[in-house]
Amino acid sequence: MERTQIYLDEEQKRKLRLIAADEGGNVSDLIRSAIDRLLDDRFPTVDRLTKYHEVRKRIVESLDGGATDEEIEAAFRRMRALRRETA
Repeated sequence: MERTQIYLDEEQKRKLRLIAADEGGNVSDLIRSAIDRLLDDRFPTVDRLTKYHEVRKRIVESLDGGATDEEIEAAFRRMRALRRETA
């Protein structure tokens, strides 16, 4: 993940903080989520599905190929949490 700086006016920042506090998240996650929705609208779903399958394949391989669906989902959750921590 790469750091990017943007400018928000005070009202945008205030509203984002309120939403983040209400949802128990943070402003960065909200912005990334909004960007993901924009990109999903502009690019075919196939791109995301392809990336999902590539990541899933790597996870299965890292778990010696014998992973259950629950183990795969747990690995995805760990990856997401790590991504948030390093954001």
